Amino acid sequence: MRSDVWLLLLLVCVALLQPSAFAKRPKAAPVVARFGGECASARFRHSASLERLIAKARQREISPCNSTFCDGAFAYDLNGDGRREYFVRLGCGANGNCTWGVFSDNPARRRGTFSAWFFYIHRRTGPWSELSTYTREGGDRDIIATLANRTGKYAVTSERTEQGDYRDPQPFLTRMGVPKCEIPAAAQANKTVQPRAR
Repeated sequence: MRSDVWLLLLLVCVALLQPSAFAKRPKAAPVVARFGGECASARFRHSASLERLIAKARQREISPCNSTFCDGAFAYDLNGDGRREYFVRLGCGANGNCTWGVFSDNPARRRGTFSAWFFYIHRRTGPWSELSTYTREGGDRDIIATLANRTGKYAVTSERTEQGDYRDPQPFLTRMGVPKCEIPAAAQANKTVQPRAR
C-alpha cells in the first residue's frame, strides 16, 4: 500500500513538471491569404535564371505541370522585404493536389516545396510567414500540415490527418475557408467564364 502511494505521488510530480502535456496548442497567427485549388494563377515577370530553376524543378516531378494552367504563380511577400515570393505549380495529380514550389527572384532561389490542394499564408510573427496546407486524401480524410521557414527554406514542422464525418466532411476547410478564385477581367467582359459554386 505504501509503495502505491509513493508511485502515485511520483506520477503526479512528473505530470506537473510537464506542462506541455496539459497546455493548449498555441494558436496559429491569423490567415492573410488563401491560394490553390482550381484557381488560376497570374502570369508574372521573372528573370531567366528563375525560369530555368522552375523548369528544372518541374523536370523532377512524376506528373510535371506543363499546361497553360501552370504558367503563372500566386505572389505574396512572405518575409516583409518588399519583394514577393512566388508559389508555382510544379506538378499536379488527378485528385487536385499539386506540388508547389516556393521561389524568390533576384537572385533566383527555391525556398521550398510542398504538396497541397489549398494553402494558407499566416500573418508574419517572425522573419517569415508560416504556411498551412490542406491535402485531399479521399473521402472525408485529409492531411493538414504546417510549414515554417528555417534557414531560408520552408519545411514541414507538423502534420496530422483530419477525419470528417456526416456533420462536417471537411472540418479544416470549415475553419479556414476556401480560396475565392478571381475571374480574369477579359472573362468578366465577355461573360464566358462562370465562377465555380462553392
